[in-house]
Amino acid sequence: MLNIPEEDIDRITEAVYRLLKGRAFNPIKLPEGYPENEVAQLVRYVNALCADQASLAGFASALSRGDLEVEPPAGSGASAQALKNLHANLRHLTWKTQQIAKGDFSQQVDFMGGFSEAFNSMTRQLDEANAIILAEKEKSEALLRNILPANIAEQLKETGTTVPELFENVTVFFSDLVGFTNTSSRLDPNTLIAELNDLFTHFDNIAEAHHCERIKTIGDAYLAVCGMPEPDPDHARNMVRAAVEMVRWLEARNAEAPQQWRMRVGIHTGPVVGAVVGIKKYIYDVFGDTINTASRMESNSEPMRINLSESTQRLVCGEFNFTERPAVEVKGKGPMRMYFVETAG
Repeated sequence: MLNIPEEDIDRITEAVYRLLKGRAFNPIKLPEGYPENEVAQLVRYVNALCADQASLAGFASALSRGDLEVEPPAGSGASAQALKNLHANLRHLTWKTQQIAKGDFSQQVDFMGGFSEAFNSMTRQLDEANAIILAEKEKSEALLRNILPANIAEQLKETGTTVPELFENVTVFFSDLVGFTNTSSRLDPNTLIAELNDLFTHFDNIAEAHHCERIKTIGDAYLAVCGMPEPDPDHARNMVRAAVEMVRWLEARNAEAPQQWRMRVGIHTGPVVGAVVGIKKYIYDVFGDTINTASRMESNSEPMRINLSESTQRLVCGEFNFTERPAVEVKGKGPMRMYFVETAG
């Protein structure tokens, strides 16, 4: 009969008890020279079993903390294999989630039962929501591009702000409609807005074709620039070409349309500051004496005539024919030389 010391039985019993309770334990140490018998084999088995369980417990704890880089345990038992499968599935699920975060909503899983169905449903919903968000984002960006120059809109998208900028060489176009107040009082609102929409849409198309930028309209007044926010060495020529085309288009329209309109145009060249004004309602506006002088050119023009300041006329004199006017007294400026551009084709 095997004679087992009572203290050895106690140590084995305590180790098995701690193992069953999931508690940490110290390996059982037998005295040196202990005989190689059933007790020694049992101690080695209990120590190995407890070590495996401690490794599994540490691995499970790491997984619960989200540490998927932890090395799986070396054991091959059912518990170890289940944890290894869970580890592999979680790593694969993490990779799938990362792909979704990058915008790939085609990712699906099929290895986690009911969770897979919930995950795949979530992915489909994310895909649908993302499509809606992208469509709304495109609408917002299109609206931003319509109310701001392209590069200014890009600045706002990238940084959320814009910096006021001085442009040294800009040609400014001002126009208004002759007798607008009286005419507008005779038209119903729908007709009036339809007329202005037709006029300004054509003006916009002509301006764009000549690399000019419409800044804004105020009632019947139309303000455009060339040479900002993108510099243009031909800013004066392009702006005058656009003005001539606008006048010719309006003449052709008047020959057929029931409602007749005549415009006055003034153009001046000089430095201009451009900046986005406002926080809740963005508007790209222009500032400086050049703007005021262009407005004076317009107010001193005549119906269906394009009135240039001397600074603009000097830049385009080789391309157009002009009628020089007597010096005109301009408020805040004194006498200024002005020139009418001949628009006859």
